[in-house]
Amino acid sequence: MTKNNRTFFQNVDYRIYISLGILLLVSLSLLLYQYTRHVDCDDAKFFIHADEYVINRVVEYQDNTKGAQNWEWDFGDSTAIDRRQITFHKYSKPGNYIVKLKINGNCIHEKSLTITSISQETGYLPSIIAPNVVTMGESIQFDSEKEGGESWEWSFGETSRTDALGKNPSYKFKSVGEKKITLIVNGDVEHTAVKTIYVAPKAIKAKQKIDIQSYEFEKQSVAFSLPRGAAQKDPLVDMLQYIPVSPKSKSKKDSIIAEKKAPEISNEQFQLLLNQVAAQAKTKDDFKDYLCGNFEIPVVVNDKKLMPFGQFCQNIMGKKIKITALRLNKDSKNCIQNINVQYKVKKMMLWVRD
Repeated sequence: MTKNNRTFFQNVDYRIYISLGILLLVSLSLLLYQYTRHVDCDDAKFFIHADEYVINRVVEYQDNTKGAQNWEWDFGDSTAIDRRQITFHKYSKPGNYIVKLKINGNCIHEKSLTITSISQETGYLPSIIAPNVVTMGESIQFDSEKEGGESWEWSFGETSRTDALGKNPSYKFKSVGEKKITLIVNGDVEHTAVKTIYVAPKAIKAKQKIDIQSYEFEKQSVAFSLPRGAAQKDPLVDMLQYIPVSPKSKSKKDSIIAEKKAPEISNEQFQLLLNQVAAQAKTKDDFKDYLCGNFEIPVVVNDKKLMPFGQFCQNIMGKKIKITALRLNKDSKNCIQNINVQYKVKKMMLWVRD
């Protein structure tokens, strides 16, 4: 019997052994792959975090599930699937959303998320009390309402800087057209109140027409008439030919044109404007007067990056930033020539350098 078994194995083609070995290795590899990708679907750990669950605010999503290797985030607002472990998203409309996360292609988890609108929250934004239409040159009284308000910063849309402080300022508009009034209370630039008003031109009263027939002359019109007869040559014409005429000399006042200087701005005021850019309440165009129209001035960021000012504004827009140091270098015309800034951004509840 033993001899027959030995003969049987000797007669089996060696390629069968190789095929069986390969099949065994493949099976073990698949088993190991499934084991490493195994996720306890009942023990998924994913988190949703935001400072404020309101429209146009960043919401952070993160998954820390053990064994997870790929992710598919569905934010519930018909936007594209996101496949990152840690990601961010903004909602453009208020409402209730179902956020779905698929882990390793098989475990699906859901969480409900409610997004509200800032404008619908009572007391969330300060309110601006002012007429919708005003007249240029007239003193307009502004008022505001905000619970817990201690400081007020008003901008009346004619300059890029803060125009007034206090709860009830007055202002005279110098030009006509639509003006965007902004109000920041307690330095909270992320919740800037905005109101658009129209400045109308002054009403010009028509002058009373003069009735020429009722006008009384001091003398009869005949007294102002030239004598009748042939025209005579004025002797003054011949005399003027012999009078030398010297060119008018330029005075020092005429030759020197006063140089226009940029408006004054402090580091603190400039920092406030940058915070408003980050909060998307201002743009680079609001710095035009201080930069003398040059948006390509260099900005040294955190002592390691160099970029034009326009690009810097684009980089910080929509981020939550904290400026720790700021230095402005100006020329003789008070134009800002370069900027050195150090700031941090908030990521995952931590302030880190950008």
